[in-house]
Amino acid sequence: LWFCGPGHFQWHAAGVEGMSGPAKGKGDLDTVVLKHASGATAEIYLWGATLTSYKTPDGTERIFCSPAAIFDGKKAVRGGIPLVFPQFGQPDKAMAQHGVARISTWTVAKVEDSSESSVAMFTVSDNPETLEKWNHAFQLEYTVVLTAMSLKVTLKVINSGHSPFSFNFLLHTYLKIPDISSGTVCGLNGRTYVDKVAGGDPKVESSLEVTLPSYTDRVYVGDVPMPKDIVVKGVGGVPLFALINEASVGVETKAVDMVIWNPYEEASPGDLPPPAFKEFVCVEPGLVNAFAGLPPAGTAELSQKIIPL
Repeated sequence: LWFCGPGHFQWHAAGVEGMSGPAKGKGDLDTVVLKHASGATAEIYLWGATLTSYKTPDGTERIFCSPAAIFDGKKAVRGGIPLVFPQFGQPDKAMAQHGVARISTWTVAKVEDSSESSVAMFTVSDNPETLEKWNHAFQLEYTVVLTAMSLKVTLKVINSGHSPFSFNFLLHTYLKIPDISSGTVCGLNGRTYVDKVAGGDPKVESSLEVTLPSYTDRVYVGDVPMPKDIVVKGVGGVPLFALINEASVGVETKAVDMVIWNPYEEASPGDLPPPAFKEFVCVEPGLVNAFAGLPPAGTAELSQKIIPL
């Protein structure tokens, strides 16, 4: 299914009836809804290419979106999977926090249904607004692959200019869980992390299961340049998600940094009114502990595969 402009979709289905296609979301914003033959669905807004919903075939919502998220095409959406590029946080105060990707309008490059998967690809490039804040030429490609068993999102960065640039990128994934006070994140033991709540001093994670009993904002530094599995557990230690996180710059596989975040009431922003913080944990893969470099024509990729258990 190909997008040629507002209202001009042509869909392509490989051997199955095409079910995925354009839709209208909150605030009358344009979205793409993926509908896999298994019954799994996903919705992605063109504003920020922000995925706001992923339901498994049983109809269970797996992604958290704030009940007070603002859908006005101006503010970044609170929840889902916001795309962070080219900066994490706001080291450059002239640019918006977390960069320009999540506050840009993207274009749909393709949407395809097959028996195995439903796939959507979105693109955005530098434009006068981004160049005013970050004077580099770039192209981003974002691919969402929905199957009966999983959701995989991949963000690709292309340096389309004539000079190198430095960047961060990150997938700011909000996973829906029953209760943050009983949630745990497994697979981070042994890693050095920066605890932003405790002043930013580096520490080493000694726990097999990381709990979030209070406001948590940590950057776990990638340690091994290979895919690393993370498991998120819920009440009673029941596994909820397996996450496979990968990153590369050029042909080089990179160790993926992991951000673990929940603001609790004390740090909940205005578009996340308490007690909404109880319903999610952010488990965010990226290259954010240090800036990565990308030469002209260079490419970098970051992906997360979410497997509900």
